[in-house]
Amino acid sequence: MNDPDPTCAPNSASPMSLRCVAGWSLFSAIALYLAFPPVGWWPLAWIAPVGWLTLVRVERLPRRAGLTIYASGAIFWLALLYGVGNSHWATRVGGWPVLCGYLAVYTPLFVFTCRTAVHRFRIPLTLAAPICWVGWEFVRAHFATGFAVGLLGHSQAGQLPLIQISNLVGAYGVSLVVIAISASLVDAGALDRWIRPQPTSPAIGYRLAMLIATALLVLLSLEYGRRQLAQVEPAAEESLRAALIQGSIDTSFDDPTQPERTFEQYVKLTDQATRDQDDLDIILWPETTMGNHPLIEVGDVVPVPPDAPITAEQYRERLLLYREEFQLMVDELANRRWQTPLLLGTSTLRYGEQGMQVFNSGLYVPLDQAQQVRYDKTHPVMFGEYVPLGDIFPWIYQLMPMGGGLTPGAGPVAIDVGDKVRLIPCICFENTVPHLVRRHVVVTADPTKTEILVTLTNDGWFWGSSVLDLHLICGQFRSAELRKPMLIAANTGFSASIDRNGRLLEVGPRQQTKVMVVDVPLSTAPPTFYQQWGDLLAGACGSLTLLLMGVGLVLAWRNRSATSPSGGSDPQ
Repeated sequence: MNDPDPTCAPNSASPMSLRCVAGWSLFSAIALYLAFPPVGWWPLAWIAPVGWLTLVRVERLPRRAGLTIYASGAIFWLALLYGVGNSHWATRVGGWPVLCGYLAVYTPLFVFTCRTAVHRFRIPLTLAAPICWVGWEFVRAHFATGFAVGLLGHSQAGQLPLIQISNLVGAYGVSLVVIAISASLVDAGALDRWIRPQPTSPAIGYRLAMLIATALLVLLSLEYGRRQLAQVEPAAEESLRAALIQGSIDTSFDDPTQPERTFEQYVKLTDQATRDQDDLDIILWPETTMGNHPLIEVGDVVPVPPDAPITAEQYRERLLLYREEFQLMVDELANRRWQTPLLLGTSTLRYGEQGMQVFNSGLYVPLDQAQQVRYDKTHPVMFGEYVPLGDIFPWIYQLMPMGGGLTPGAGPVAIDVGDKVRLIPCICFENTVPHLVRRHVVVTADPTKTEILVTLTNDGWFWGSSVLDLHLICGQFRSAELRKPMLIAANTGFSASIDRNGRLLEVGPRQQTKVMVVDVPLSTAPPTFYQQWGDLLAGACGSLTLLLMGVGLVLAWRNRSATSPSGGSDPQ
């Protein structure tokens, strides 16, 4: 419903015009984008949601408001995740817009559920908005394997005192604090002079109560963070010295030489690292940097490929030979060439009765013929390593550059380096999913050892875009949530060493090669509240939000049934 009146609506009984809905929505989308990298104006995150919150507070919206709000969400995500489509034309025209189109759904869902809470149940906006915002972030992190990049709280990664509350309530808790400030400003009527039609003005006592409550929330969060950062860790007598090898070859599906060039570059960089350092405890390579040298697993029965001029036994023997050659090669690198244990990113091809399965793996190669340990990625990336419904309609993969989908691994794995260090690995975007990394830590925990989170990732998919920054921010939050240091080995960047508070100690360059030698002090720490109890706050918000959505849909249906088709506006 469009209104030609320049004040956006002639009187308070009319719904807000679609033009004003678009203006407020676009303000929020642009301001929120500017709060994240590459711009990184983080203070904007504290006021960015006020546009969408204004649409919550007004009494009535026009019928097409939902589509307009959805469009603003799409604009935000398309700009924020532009680098997702850089690796291939298929991801540019398919994966990137489809992913962003899906993520944009959560913007009108937030406005709808928040309006239900405020207008149907008279819940103060200052309380309703944090519940609904965090609730939908929690749903987004779990639905369809989960996508938890770009949480509102992530914009505050550089504000170390604030993000320390993550070890209590996760990154969602930081989002809650930030959205609460925006909600209290709108709830207290601070923007009413710019809203047409104007909502009912709140009483002065109500205004003060909302502003004071959120101010106390921020102050308490900052004080908790200050105390956490002020804790003096006992001086560690020992440390783990690790070499993080960062090559720089952007991913391109059209270059058949890339896998071997990648492998050769990492061998050359590791030669440099071991030449300059003779006391390394471990060398870390990013994900899938073994190039054309995959690890092979062979079952007892292996079907012969169609039209292959060999018998099944000959085919199986050939695969076993490839496996032996791989093992000889990595043993040669670790034990003789570099004389240092390796944690390598590789592909694992498993051949058996079911055909060939592909795993994205991290392989630990110790010295002296000790047992190798392998972690297989458990959380494939949507449109990067699997396509929704691809198992039901395999022909979909023929349209994508990835070929067949990735097989998820069996579960978390711990890698013990000596008697005092336990590495807890994840691969690629797994460290963006908070409950997944927490599960890895809980399952593999050993409080007698120094537990170090490790991420092996190939961020060459994103060609140096700000997706690299968003990925690094997720690593900071995982460290802050669990109070454990993290080492990141990333192709094209950002490789990093992060301390237990989420502080960046050393970061590699963007789209450049780098050998980073870092020391991680060996010390133990008790599990955090978040590690023990997980997403209690966010889960409760998610449950309430879904309940609000269900109630809102029922009430909206009853309202439409009770009114004439010519009603002209949507009271929700």
